[in-house]
Amino acid sequence: NVKVKSQADINTVNACEKFEADVTIDGVSGIGALSIDSLQEITGQLVIQNMYDLQTVSFGSLTTAGSLKILNNTNVYKVDLPKLSSVDDFQVIVNPNLKELSYANITSSKNFQIIGTHVGSLGLFADSEPGNIEILSNTGLTALDFSAVKKTSGYINIANNGKGTNVTFSSLTEVGGNISFADTSALDISKLSSVSDDFSLYTNSFKNLSVPALTSAEKSVTLSGNSFEAISFPKLSDIGSSLNIVNNTKFASISKDTFPKLKSIPGSIVIEGSFDNITFPSLSTVDGQVSLSGRGKLSCKEAESALSAADNIDCSLETVEDSSDSDSETGDETDGSDSDTSAASHTTFMAVVGG
Repeated sequence: NVKVKSQADINTVNACEKFEADVTIDGVSGIGALSIDSLQEITGQLVIQNMYDLQTVSFGSLTTAGSLKILNNTNVYKVDLPKLSSVDDFQVIVNPNLKELSYANITSSKNFQIIGTHVGSLGLFADSEPGNIEILSNTGLTALDFSAVKKTSGYINIANNGKGTNVTFSSLTEVGGNISFADTSALDISKLSSVSDDFSLYTNSFKNLSVPALTSAEKSVTLSGNSFEAISFPKLSDIGSSLNIVNNTKFASISKDTFPKLKSIPGSIVIEGSFDNITFPSLSTVDGQVSLSGRGKLSCKEAESALSAADNIDCSLETVEDSSDSDSETGDETDGSDSDTSAASHTTFMAVVGG
């Protein structure tokens, strides 16, 4: 293992094509440009962290790494990894001035995390069965293309990136952990059929949510603070824990087409908002408490009838007879101020790093 403390140590590493150990470059002052262009493969960890003078990083020949971590380098603006394709653990975290991150085409990765940067685009991602994918708080990113991913053994967490982020997981069928999306303007998860943990959508700005292939979510399903006008889970039959539909201000009706095949919920149901209708045509079992709150046309009597499968219902709905008129006026105002609403929601969202 090598702990780099000087340019001489960097030269030692740069003399190798393959390095079968760890290289750690931590808190070394006076290095503005780090260039190691002979190294092709490192089987251990390559860590570059707390390098406050560092501005550019180049590994011109590196194709394979066991672990590559670029952490907390506040002045780095460019990282060049033009041939990198295989890396078990790829972490680029808290490099707030990083604008250029280049890599060839990630074909193999067990953990892929880009967090707290200002990069405007990512390279190709061609691993069809990765482990974890986490893209958080990258204010310059507006498009994320993971269309090659078919299933993951771990979690997917996408949140708080550039305004109007378009996210594509068009081939994704299975997620081995939780899946969470926040602050996106477009999302394609059209083939997703099963999630082994929580399924969560927060503060997304697109209008229509359709998850046409999802049949099961082994824990909770949460839809909170989104701009959805229509929601459709046509094949979802089983939820392993709870269902939470909270403060989606433009969504007023859980219709017969929203959850047409949902049969049982072993946990709780939380529904909060301005609802005119609630319908669960196939729901036969709710083991936990049902909590209903908000202000709309729907009365507690109607809601309790629609959720007769539950034994424990706490309802505090406020019924407004003329809500259609007031909703229309409010809707016109809201349509003209989507960005304000989005910004307000944006400031209250908190993502937990690590899924």
